[in-house]
Amino acid sequence: MMEGFGATTHSLVHEGSLGDTLTPELRARTIKAIYGEVKINGGNLDLQFLKDAPPQPASSPHHPELATRPAHPEAATRRAQLWNGYRIFGSEAMKTKVVDLGRPYGFTEFCLAPKINTRFGWAPLQQLQRQDRARFLEAAAEQVVMCAKFWRDQYKITTRFIMPFNEPTSGNGELSGGGVRDVVDITKAIGKGLRAEGFKDVLLVVPCEETVAQSLKVAQAILADEDARPFVGAIGYHCYPYGSPYASVRRVLHGPGMGKPDPKEIEVRQRLADLAAKHKLPLWMTEVSHSEVSPLSFDALRGRAIHIHDELKYASASAFYGMNSIWDLTTHRDHFKGRGGDAKDALLSEQDTIVLIDNEKGEVYITGMGRAIGHYARWIPRGAVRLEAESANPLVLVSAFHDQQAKRLVLVLINSDKDTRDVSIACKGLEPAGKGSGEQSTEGSYWKELTPPEPAGRKLTLRLPALSVTSFAFPAKEVAKE
Repeated sequence: MMEGFGATTHSLVHEGSLGDTLTPELRARTIKAIYGEVKINGGNLDLQFLKDAPPQPASSPHHPELATRPAHPEAATRRAQLWNGYRIFGSEAMKTKVVDLGRPYGFTEFCLAPKINTRFGWAPLQQLQRQDRARFLEAAAEQVVMCAKFWRDQYKITTRFIMPFNEPTSGNGELSGGGVRDVVDITKAIGKGLRAEGFKDVLLVVPCEETVAQSLKVAQAILADEDARPFVGAIGYHCYPYGSPYASVRRVLHGPGMGKPDPKEIEVRQRLADLAAKHKLPLWMTEVSHSEVSPLSFDALRGRAIHIHDELKYASASAFYGMNSIWDLTTHRDHFKGRGGDAKDALLSEQDTIVLIDNEKGEVYITGMGRAIGHYARWIPRGAVRLEAESANPLVLVSAFHDQQAKRLVLVLINSDKDTRDVSIACKGLEPAGKGSGEQSTEGSYWKELTPPEPAGRKLTLRLPALSVTSFAFPAKEVAKE
């Protein structure tokens, strides 16, 4: 069952001199583009903790005093929340500048992401990690619990999921000096803290490691622990390192795009899918970037569309995330100052962000990643069921979905052949009937509206232009399988 599509969510409201880098008009257009046009419905809210506030762990491992600890108002000038030594910043901006504006467009499945970070985060937390493991686990868990409590008490929002890690033992190595056992024990501590604070149903998306293989390894350890297992709601994974078969769009186009997916990549995804199925958990692909092609190119669109197809097919992923939701030129120049941020076309180095904003020109660009996601997200609602779909032509890929609520069959077809292809689709269990609708992307023409021919019984005959991505939806009724 599909959960949806998302990205790491930024408000682009900064402490210090930058403030809000988007004008109200530019923000309105940006929010409409990402949630109203691409139609991503989810994402992890990037909520961070300032370095200069030492953690003060509660004396009890279950933190009963959290219920009576007063919450300090979020200071407008600092955009920060002081809470028992923790300085959680970004909540007010995220709530008012993104969540409130995105919800009317369907941005409803976001999750909190107060990520535990001892590499780039506080030195005091690092010190606890080295000197007092019990207090370190307690402090790490409390960080997550207090963030969840703040959003519940301040905004009356309790998300279904929380994402507490980002590449903890690989890639960024954000749990510096930590290992798999630490991830397992922190997961348990967070879960117990959430339950003690009254969050009966909130679950965790873990471990979101750099690679599929490391995500599999850490997920196996978490799920093997009887005390940690009940707190897991989804298995998250990334598909790096840079230049790897699915991080690099160039490799996607020359691998699965030519009908030659990497067997090792398929095998490790199937192992991860088997683990998820064993524990009845969904799989989320929660980050990818560095496509090695221009973010505004058709190669980016077609390559990521193929990538999405493969994550759905081989990993049975129910969610697919790009890199960042939004990123702008002003922020980029500040963030990468002295590191290429002022270079010509520097913004285009953000290759897998959904929407890019040129503040100087007042332009909002939906990237190839955004267009690729849109070929799925604009047609497939949360709760739709992915159907098994096979193609006799390795250069023509098909993904199929049953939108049960709307009683529709949805197809996403990718033609990587340099020639036009007429395809005949036979359906089992569903009978398409009546007029369909669709849209198609080719070089220089994105999301072009088209009307497909009406089906004949359980068969559809469709024409796919060379090097194209096409989405179709047809009214459909369930029929007895032959």
